[in-house]
Amino acid sequence: MAHRWDRGRRRAAALTLAVAALVVTACTTTTSSDPTVAPATTVDVPATTAASSASPGVTTIPAPVTSGPDIAGPTTIAPTTPTTDPPRQDPPRTDPTATRPPDPNRPPRVDAAAFAVYDMRAGQMLAQRTPNAELQVGSLMKLLTAAVAYAAGDPTRQFEMPAGLLISQDESNIGLVEGEELPRDLLIRAMLIVSANDAARALAIDIAGSEAAFAGLMNDAAARLGLDHTRAVNATGLDADGQYSSADDMVRLGVRLMANPSFQLTVRRRDATLHDLLFPATNDLLGIYPGADGIKTGRTSEAGWCILASATRDGRRIVVAVIGAPTEEARNAAAIGLLDWGFSQ
Repeated sequence: MAHRWDRGRRRAAALTLAVAALVVTACTTTTSSDPTVAPATTVDVPATTAASSASPGVTTIPAPVTSGPDIAGPTTIAPTTPTTDPPRQDPPRTDPTATRPPDPNRPPRVDAAAFAVYDMRAGQMLAQRTPNAELQVGSLMKLLTAAVAYAAGDPTRQFEMPAGLLISQDESNIGLVEGEELPRDLLIRAMLIVSANDAARALAIDIAGSEAAFAGLMNDAAARLGLDHTRAVNATGLDADGQYSSADDMVRLGVRLMANPSFQLTVRRRDATLHDLLFPATNDLLGIYPGADGIKTGRTSEAGWCILASATRDGRRIVVAVIGAPTEEARNAAAIGLLDWGFSQ
């Protein structure tokens, strides 16, 4: 029995050795160059560990070299390709008012110290900015001179021109000649259409005896008309301490004067003639703005560029005052923009 058990043990041992030999043979064949057999893969380990622990006959993958000169350590996996989304770019900052459509219920922006827009048919002030600011208004003050002259009456009265009607040759004038006689209504037209200072002074002397006395009459008229922000020092509107008016007062005065047919016909004229010379009107809007029919311009160094403009469309008249624009172009643009807006309301 013992002999049979020994023989069984020997057979089992031989079988075990045969199986082991087959395993070794299988492991060895995986490293062959047979292209149909894929090499076995192993888990990466640090280089020092892989070199010391690899078993004979097993293929290992050496750790890649890191890029930094002082960097050592475990193998790292290269990052994947970054996403192709472009970097975020914030939109440029813009002025929100630059693209905002204009509000049709608000008047346009104008480059002027003050303005007012009046609808004569509705009897309503449509818009104003600093309407009661007391400002120099230049030759718009001649509107108050005209109001006093119309109130004086006697339009055909002849008046002999005195000497010294011009303080400076640079003043606007129509070339009145000392000693000539001219009717009062002609002087009014010359003052309103051409903004003639010599005609304004001639009216003042004819009616009140002196320009200073006439300024007193102008202030009395301003008080009667409710022009609370107007004070005159001279008849021409030249810059003077203590002389001023406002956008609101100029509109109210212009509206009253437009009720006078003679005034209406005068301020819509594009020129005037005296001594066979043609003098163009100072109001640039006449003839270029549809429906323009008045009223008066003004300009001095302190007043800037001013205008009291009127236009009529379909029986509706809009009157606009612009005070203190920096240039003639800015004044005209402001008046046109405000007239357009007024008619749109």
